[in-house]
Amino acid sequence: MSAPNLLRSYPGRRVSAFDGMAVTADVWQEAHNYHLYHERLHALSAHGVGIVTGLEIIAGEPPGQIVYILPGVAIDPSGNMLVVSEPTAYDLSSYQAGTLHILMSYDESRPQPINGRHSDSPYYVYTGFNIETVLDTPDSPLVELARINRVDVERPITNAVDNRPGHNQIDLRYRPRVVTWQAQRTHIGIHALNLMSGPGHARGLANLAAHLGHSPWHEAWIDDDVPLAGDLSRYDILCLVAKASFQLEVEQLNSLYRFVQGGGTLFFESCRREGGAAPVSDNLLRDIADSLGVRLDAVKKGNPLLSTPHLFATSPIGFETQGTSALWAGDGVIFSTADYGCLWTGERRNGAASREEIRSAFEFGENLVAYAQRRRAAVVR
Repeated sequence: MSAPNLLRSYPGRRVSAFDGMAVTADVWQEAHNYHLYHERLHALSAHGVGIVTGLEIIAGEPPGQIVYILPGVAIDPSGNMLVVSEPTAYDLSSYQAGTLHILMSYDESRPQPINGRHSDSPYYVYTGFNIETVLDTPDSPLVELARINRVDVERPITNAVDNRPGHNQIDLRYRPRVVTWQAQRTHIGIHALNLMSGPGHARGLANLAAHLGHSPWHEAWIDDDVPLAGDLSRYDILCLVAKASFQLEVEQLNSLYRFVQGGGTLFFESCRREGGAAPVSDNLLRDIADSLGVRLDAVKKGNPLLSTPHLFATSPIGFETQGTSALWAGDGVIFSTADYGCLWTGERRNGAASREEIRSAFEFGENLVAYAQRRRAAVVR
């Protein structure tokens, strides 16, 4: 039943119970039909048809003619929820060559008594799903999980190595997907280790948070002047900025250690607008990583900080125009000499930043947030 049909047949009333009311089978069915129609209409109108999560298809190990459907959830064109709760094997050996479309549909049983025994006990409808494969049928009311361009029935079916599946490889590109509007929330704190003459980095982080907020996928909150001693677990990212010599107390170092061990991400930068092109705070910030037992390595091409969600061949430029800036990272600690905090205010040392420079810096900020979110999620699991 499509969304328009659900609208036309949507019940305009629901059962209101009272003590002593006679509950017949018809009354009971009417009460449950109201909620069933409501759930289906909500699924179709708020989310649409497609895969909500999971349901990837992967090749067997070793590859052969059996593939596996991974757990997940989808919504069919009638608003039914299709749920696969555990990996399910599916045999393709009986299908001939051609473009195979692996499709999923909703299924439910007839009402039947539990254990097959007829008595006064309730009858049950068992819900489930069907998997079928058809040749050369791209238009279907069913939910497509994958397709395979099968040119040789003897060759094993394998996973695609990239987004260009070849012959006898599993193609996941045409799966209908449901967009779920659940924003990733990130709490960012900033602490200046030296007295600054202006709000530079705090303003820059506020601009980054505003940029993230324009997307339905992100929400970010910024707290300035965060005390380092005490519980820092509310933050996903803690930015430490300095411009000159400083010294941390043992209690502060212990708090930073607990923060990193709990899945938090530390982001260190020297303010080069106030501290100059080679501030002494650079070495001191790196010393914090040593004190926390974290080894910093140069961030190279392919590192998530340079690839997810935005791809960079090298770390983007920051505020600094003198010398060569660098980026190091390791186990939840990131150290930058580019001074992105000041560039996020729209400035570079030689004047106003270009539109492209600002865009690249914001995209790096998104990568930084994504890195912190993945790290936090991994520790929580």
